[in-house]
Amino acid sequence: MNIFVIRHGETDWNKQFRLQGRTNIPLNENGREQARKTAEGLKEMGISFDTVYSSPLIRAVETAEILSGFPRDKIKTDERIIELSFGRAEGTTPAERKGNAELSAITNFFEAPEKYQPESDAESLQSAISRTAVFWESEIKALENKCNNVLVSTHGGTLQSLLLHVDGRSIAQYWDVKIPNCTVNLVTLKDGVFYVEYTAKTFYKGGFSGGADFFVK
Repeated sequence: MNIFVIRHGETDWNKQFRLQGRTNIPLNENGREQARKTAEGLKEMGISFDTVYSSPLIRAVETAEILSGFPRDKIKTDERIIELSFGRAEGTTPAERKGNAELSAITNFFEAPEKYQPESDAESLQSAISRTAVFWESEIKALENKCNNVLVSTHGGTLQSLLLHVDGRSIAQYWDVKIPNCTVNLVTLKDGVFYVEYTAKTFYKGGFSGGADFFVK
């Protein structure tokens, strides 16, 4: 079984380098175009989806809708693949966080994730890794031998948690895999074991490289 895990398309906050987290920001027009180009690329590869999952946030749902062609009421939204919460830091830029002691923990989230200690109004990495692992193990494994292609539309942080469960990276390596907006990551499930086949395959102009092979150690 093939699981295509997608980071949502671009939003205005992505463009402004604002931390989104659980704030419900929609795609911008460039993000919709990224999703349309990705949908075309997947169609040219002969890929259609049997089941579609999405984070409940609108930017992920809209990306899933465009990529799959599924009507919104047929997309299964799942809280376990929602983005991490960053509490009061949401909506801020790196420049706005610099020198602000109340928001200093976010620096470690991006630069030293193994040292990240969230504020009381934010979610820990351990929590995100745990809930996304449960999603893989309880939800997706149940589809083996029932589906060929599954789409999962999620977010930058949560997608890293999903991949980390499969590839076995440590939390210190959380950001080692670079995943721009609306890039495709393929995970396969065979005999109850997940494998990362490639990451960051891009179908739109100006995107990242065209799908790096990823070998699981």
